[in-house]
Amino acid sequence: MQSSEPAVLRWDRVIHKGVRTKDGLPLGNIASEEPDAIVVLGIKSRVYKIPKSRVESFDGSQVLVDIPAKETGGYLV
Repeated sequence: MQSSEPAVLRWDRVIHKGVRTKDGLPLGNIASEEPDAIVVLGIKSRVYKIPKSRVESFDGSQVLVDIPAKETGGYLV
């Protein structure tokens, strides 16, 4: 059952935090946030735009997205 509470209550607090994929692999760090997405700066200067709806949880230091590593290429900017 899905909780009605969002995974992140204050998006400004996740800037510069690490992002991990569904399978636990590091994706990069959040560079900024937009109304409907987070912008993640990954390795090798890759930039990802991840919809906020794909954010599963935030533990105070890491953001977990519900996207497997093999599918992250679809979010490259």
